[in-house]
Amino acid sequence: MTANSLPPFDFSAGLTADTLRRFFAWCANHHVTDIHLQGGAPMIVGRYGRLIKASAFRLEARLTQLVDEIFTPEIKAMVKSGQGVDRALQLEGDANERYGLPRGERLRFRANFIQATAGRQELTMAVTLRLIPSQIPTLESLAIEPELFKNLLPHKGLIWVCGETGSGKSTLLAAIYQYCGRVYPDRKIVTFEDPIEYILGTPENRLPPTQSQIGRDVSSFSEGLRLALRQAPDVIGVGEIRDGETLMGAIACGQSGHLCLSTLHTHSPAETIPRAVLMFPPDMREAIAHDLLGILQVIVVQQLLRTTDGQRQAIREYLIFDEAVRQALSELNYTQWSSWINRRLKTQKARLADKAWQLYQEDRIADEELLTVMSHSEREGRKKNTLL
Repeated sequence: MTANSLPPFDFSAGLTADTLRRFFAWCANHHVTDIHLQGGAPMIVGRYGRLIKASAFRLEARLTQLVDEIFTPEIKAMVKSGQGVDRALQLEGDANERYGLPRGERLRFRANFIQATAGRQELTMAVTLRLIPSQIPTLESLAIEPELFKNLLPHKGLIWVCGETGSGKSTLLAAIYQYCGRVYPDRKIVTFEDPIEYILGTPENRLPPTQSQIGRDVSSFSEGLRLALRQAPDVIGVGEIRDGETLMGAIACGQSGHLCLSTLHTHSPAETIPRAVLMFPPDMREAIAHDLLGILQVIVVQQLLRTTDGQRQAIREYLIFDEAVRQALSELNYTQWSSWINRRLKTQKARLADKAWQLYQEDRIADEELLTVMSHSEREGRKKNTLL
């Protein structure tokens, strides 16, 4: 079976909540990462970054009813009122291999619900489920650059893991937390997530990590950070810094001697600080930028590329904020930092485009995939320089 093919799932017995749960488990067994459910559409799944039809069976009006049965009826009301909803789903096997899962096996999914127009369906619910692997990969298995690896767990400050949706940010963060539990078992870990994805904890942890879900356990990321400081943590995980209040909380955590790890949807380290300061009014931006410069330890941007063997490969662009970098940036106006960071990474040939070009030259990625990282003109320029 190739990466672009799947044996169709058998829905001949009809569509029920249990059948759909069994379909979710089937997807996990076939290395599916995303499940796309839309009214009037066939079952479409994502596998190694490609969309594949998993069954000719089409979801009609029953999708909303099934969501009520599998999740909760409140989701329907929230979606119809124009709110997007995120929820976690957990399936557990038993002695009877419920859903096709043996006793002790557990699957977790992150589900997103939204109302939309899709094809001929004027108003339909669209549900996207992302499989959260049961096993968190070890940090050592992720082929992280040695320089970056040794800087991922400082004693204090802020680490930003950035990238687009589906770039593996949550997996990288979970691997860092697990590594911390194994290597530094005396460091207390607390996280605030929306929703909780990986279940953290290792046998070496003196104290299992505390994971709080936004909307269920705490009202917001910023409130979670406020509460975290009273829990005597060493490592604080924040699912995403979305607003100025949360960023102020993360800065306060870093300044008080804690390590805070979070995410932001940016495409390069150079873009990250400018995006962050835009969360504040103009008269505060310079001060916020310098506060960030004082606590930032690492900005790492990750992207997953589809490879020619049907798999996916992570590439990373990162900046480590050592004393030399801090000194150089402190001598510039904060509005110039982005250009300085871009020049540094370009000189070092350490941008995502450089990593992708290397894979392209090794025939690890196709031309089409290369263009997800660089423009046509940059690609042509690199090809000409290679021929010279």
